[in-house]
Amino acid sequence: MSDAETAHLVAIRIAAYLAAVHPDDPNPDDLAWIIVHELNRAGLLAGSGPRPDAKEKTPEAQQVLALPDRNDGARVIVCAGEFDQRTLAAVEEAGAAAIDDPDIRRIVLDISRVTFADSSMLNEMFRLRRNSNLVLVGPLPTSLARVLELTQARALFHVADSIEAALAWGG
Repeated sequence: MSDAETAHLVAIRIAAYLAAVHPDDPNPDDLAWIIVHELNRAGLLAGSGPRPDAKEKTPEAQQVLALPDRNDGARVIVCAGEFDQRTLAAVEEAGAAAIDDPDIRRIVLDISRVTFADSSMLNEMFRLRRNSNLVLVGPLPTSLARVLELTQARALFHVADSIEAALAWGG
């Protein structure tokens, strides 16, 4: 059994335990993927490969749309679909363009239509927060909410219920 397979089995056991203790959390396989992915990103695993169910499901298309600026110093970036290290480039490009634009003082990242996001999206959110006034529009994808909770980073992000509420937020 490879290191990745062993890590996945351990992660499933941990995730099953977490699911039993916290039944409202995401399904054990999603938690297992998050755990394996985090081990891999930390360099503690030789390689975790694709999501365990990647061969069984057709990946959902990723869509990233930067809405036209509204002359209020805000750039709205709307994301939909599944995002991980392989599919995050469009979000990174839209975020970089907003950061580089001197007229943009706030970035509103609408992730309410994101169905899966891993720590790669979290890293991008930290980059946007570090370089701009970032407001998220939720609800947060379950996988991302879980990563934020596990890393105790949830309090670092303001999450609005709508784009309008994000634009009106005074923070």
